[in-house]
Amino acid sequence: MAPMSEAGSGIVLVGMPASGKSTVGRLVAERLGRPFVDTDELLAGTLGMPVPDYLERHGEPTFREIEAQAVAEACAVPGAVIGAGGGAVLDPLNRWALWHHGVVAWLDVDPELLVDRLEADTVARPTFLPYGPDRMSAVLAERAFAYRAADLRLDATREPGHLADELVARRVHPRGRRLLDADVPRAHPMGPDASRVVMGVDMMGEVPDGVAVIDRRLPASFTDTLGARVRLLVTAGERAKRMRQLERILEWLAGQRIERDTPLIAVGGGTVGDLAGTAAALYARGLPLVQVATTWLAQADSAIGGKVAVDLRGAKNAVGAFWPPIAVISDIAALRSLPLRRRRDGMAESIKSALIGDPLLWRLLEERGKAALRSDEPARYAILERSARLKLGVCERDPFESGERRTLNLGHTIGHALEIESRYRLPHGAAVALGMRAAAAIAAARGADPNVLARLDALLDRLGFKLRRSFDASVVRTAMLGDKKRRGGRQRWILPMEIGRVVEVDDVTEVELQRALGAICA
Repeated sequence: MAPMSEAGSGIVLVGMPASGKSTVGRLVAERLGRPFVDTDELLAGTLGMPVPDYLERHGEPTFREIEAQAVAEACAVPGAVIGAGGGAVLDPLNRWALWHHGVVAWLDVDPELLVDRLEADTVARPTFLPYGPDRMSAVLAERAFAYRAADLRLDATREPGHLADELVARRVHPRGRRLLDADVPRAHPMGPDASRVVMGVDMMGEVPDGVAVIDRRLPASFTDTLGARVRLLVTAGERAKRMRQLERILEWLAGQRIERDTPLIAVGGGTVGDLAGTAAALYARGLPLVQVATTWLAQADSAIGGKVAVDLRGAKNAVGAFWPPIAVISDIAALRSLPLRRRRDGMAESIKSALIGDPLLWRLLEERGKAALRSDEPARYAILERSARLKLGVCERDPFESGERRTLNLGHTIGHALEIESRYRLPHGAAVALGMRAAAAIAAARGADPNVLARLDALLDRLGFKLRRSFDASVVRTAMLGDKKRRGGRQRWILPMEIGRVVEVDDVTEVELQRALGAICA
């Protein structure tokens, strides 16, 4: 499938139920001489009953699977004006197809007016009952990350004809395709209360002004559009994530006389984000940090959540801080220039996310993960978005790793130790993959779903990960003693009990550890 940059010639209307998508869409189609396609009408024909009736009888998950087929059918009509079902945009694959189809307009309506319109409608919406402003506001908040990514935001309290005229007149979209645009809580007493998270294609235009620390390996064609007034090129990689490199960045900031309100923009993968993020946390007691994530690992995991750190000789991420960014910009286009091995390395974090709490992501990885590593860019985006949203949710509920956020360390207890044992020659993702296998072996012996380890091995093998590696077990054990998650001398472990559910334990025995290391040692 060809990469998406520019949208097609169609028009897509999105918004809450009763926002006027069908009425306005038909008027726009009439003015332009285009076909109009309503995904809910397509669905009703396929389902043999109105959408609200099907939802009430069969539930939303089953409905969403069939809805994806209707979205694909609608997008197959060249130049069509599409009225998308209110929740169709929640699925990242649907959103990719709709945003690829053409200019996207969000019909925005106040929750109180939506309630009035729904109550006046003869067709009930069971998923929204009982109607009320609070219920509508809650649903709107759940969907805002997708609606805000539209090219146009139109006040749909106005007369439909005026809306149609405005949409026809303004149907020019920017080259970049925003696919997710969310405000998330920023849990820190210094700086703004919220961070902006943007994901999409050709997103460099979304990056604010500031000074930039940039991975020197990135192509100039990607970084030339960055609006940073001064730049520092750095070497990426775990072996460069040390105090001397951090000091170099701090001295550069001082030499440039950077002021405290100037954003520091980290452009690169996880190690560049860690280096620049730690510098931002320290310099002038805190510069605003913007993470421009350019690798799979950074987009799925490391750019999110505000943990920044550098390594000591025998302890990974031992010197650092919680310093949440004011913005995270993830540009899927940046992954096109990465070699396959680096995309695969980052995908380990997506596998981790699926094991922790997203069975739908796991299924997507099983079905389209191999293709996503190569040329299936819609699946690549969907996997990355689901990974990122899982971590965003966990970090919102537990910003300082006092409970649930520790589950994100699945595979990292042994994984980090393997990296140290290899003197950081072993890539992070390969180490985490082995760490997940070891944790799954421990879980299997403790009564986990017996299919977890088998499915994990099959998925890792299909994606090209090595299932075993030669290493010095004594060095790995020593490195584990420096793990930051230890409390009272006891090692904390995250164990996968089934796809989408993990538990935390601190009573793994020496015998269990020995068997786990044996399960991954060549």
